[in-house]
Amino acid sequence: MAYFVFAEFGNPPVIDFLSQLRNILQGKPVTSPIHVTLRGPYNEPPPPQMLETYAERLCGYGVRIGSHGCFKTPNGYAVFLRAECSVFRELWDKPDYKTSLALIQPHITLFESDNRETALLVRDFLRRENLLIHTYNIYLSVYQSRAMQGDFFGHPPAFPSGRTISSDLWRVPEDFLERAKALGSRISQENDGA
Repeated sequence: MAYFVFAEFGNPPVIDFLSQLRNILQGKPVTSPIHVTLRGPYNEPPPPQMLETYAERLCGYGVRIGSHGCFKTPNGYAVFLRAECSVFRELWDKPDYKTSLALIQPHITLFESDNRETALLVRDFLRRENLLIHTYNIYLSVYQSRAMQGDFFGHPPAFPSGRTISSDLWRVPEDFLERAKALGSRISQENDGA
């Protein structure tokens, strides 16, 4: 089994919007939570005290969700929105991803495909739309990947202490999800015809 530490979002409108967008683009419901993987994989879960210490570092910081990117995966291509927070680099530890901290790109994966052209189509859509969300309600969770029995969260999440700043910033173009639906339908039709 492999364990990961995720940064997740606690504001329901942020979760709902990003989940809808991911499901629309992917053409089917994706069950994993909207998240940024910060640590792992590990053979053992981090101790609860360590998770709480990491969560305290998030106190008062927000996450800027915007910009876009695409990278090759073992199964094809992933398209993402960058998730920038000034403490993510301090918390980052991905033993299977060897790169300098200056080059890491914390992100939220929104689309995966084995087709490069389709992935670039989604990436270009995100570039044109240029959305921006800045949210302050974030917490850490431990995710356990069990290849044979499904994946689950079996450990309590850790929240930063203190009051959460409640006013998120949204810059989402008008009718954005409608245009995303049109793109998602086009991708689904092309996949069905292939």
